[in-house]
Amino acid sequence: MKTLTKYELQNLAIIYDISYHETLLILAHILNVEYTYLFFEKSYDLSEDDYKTLNLFLSRRNKGEPISKIFEKKEFYGLNFKTTKDTLDPRPETELLIDLFKKYHLNSSQNLQILDLGSGTGCIGITLLKLFPNALCCFADISAKALSITRENSKMHQVLDRSEFIRSDWFENIDKKFDVIISNPPYVATSYELDRETLYDPEAALFAGSDGMEAYRNILPNASNYLKPDGLLLLEIGYNQAEKIKQISSDLSLLHMERDLAGIRRACVFRSL
Repeated sequence: MKTLTKYELQNLAIIYDISYHETLLILAHILNVEYTYLFFEKSYDLSEDDYKTLNLFLSRRNKGEPISKIFEKKEFYGLNFKTTKDTLDPRPETELLIDLFKKYHLNSSQNLQILDLGSGTGCIGITLLKLFPNALCCFADISAKALSITRENSKMHQVLDRSEFIRSDWFENIDKKFDVIISNPPYVATSYELDRETLYDPEAALFAGSDGMEAYRNILPNASNYLKPDGLLLLEIGYNQAEKIKQISSDLSLLHMERDLAGIRRACVFRSL
């Protein structure tokens, strides 16, 4: 057992060039206690293994690895999801898709069939299954490892019995129609320089060709084949991509583009004709 004083913990934060706040968050995770509990303590009792893990996690954070990847969990819409190097971290801006879905489906008891396309952690589809208890969701992703994480998250949130998992390059292996297709596809141009934390996400979930539009050119022209009459397609889009989206050939009717808190057009809603 090792007793670590607050002063020693502050020194560790300095050594690893990490904020004291994040250092406390890491220690709280290791000890499985609330952050606020540690904040008011003058010293902390750690096993030798805990102390080694603390230094390991601080070293990983010092190299730029985000805390979500170190802890292998990230919050989305009030729920925690497992996330790894094989999945895109859930992001706050993607919660806009959930809000939009709820605007177009006010009856939470609807028997909806949903396709979460490029599902990653499954955070979008799983959240919708929690909000719509009679809904079913098909999770499709090109990555078998990502689908494995989606399955784990579905089991953790007790929606496994309403979930289906298909390994598919966009619509390649999809053979039925849905009430809603919802997706946060990759939309970063390959030439764009991302910060080092974001680069811990898988490249395939971030980059979409030289202009960042490759995924949309796969999804939009084909989505109508997989939507029921009056079905909806909800897409997250990147900065400055709204006008380019309108130019992609599609059999769908654009209903709405929603701005995020920064005023950027961040999501769009299409309806099948």
